[in-house]
Amino acid sequence: MKRTFAYVLALCVLLAAGGTAMQRGASQDSTQFPGQPTRANVWIQNRGDMEAVPVSIENVSTQSALRVEVAGVPRVTIDPAGVAQVRASRQAWGYRSVSVPAGQDPVGALNAAGADGWETTGVAISSGGATVIVLKRPN
Repeated sequence: MKRTFAYVLALCVLLAAGGTAMQRGASQDSTQFPGQPTRANVWIQNRGDMEAVPVSIENVSTQSALRVEVAGVPRVTIDPAGVAQVRASRQAWGYRSVSVPAGQDPVGALNAAGADGWETTGVAISSGGATVIVLKRPN
């Protein structure tokens, strides 16, 4: 009887210790209130030398610093004492219109403009038997 009691007691202690460890692990990812997003982690892994990943960080608050950790051996040396100064800016766009006569296929005109970096905005205006398509590209 004493042996069974000892086994049950040991099992209870192990279960309690495991539950406490699970609560500690859960508290690292917990939030202050329901619906609050957890910390965002992004893992980028290149599988070869020719596989570069462009990174664009947008909508960053100017009041808090953004922590970036580089793992592995980067090909570019990063000065740990240096701070990169950045500022948010808006993208400036240039606009152009292409007029396509009625009955004509717009693909040729759009392909020619696309080769120069123009893309459609989705705005098409009918004007005097022709369709005017508005294009944009970054300045």
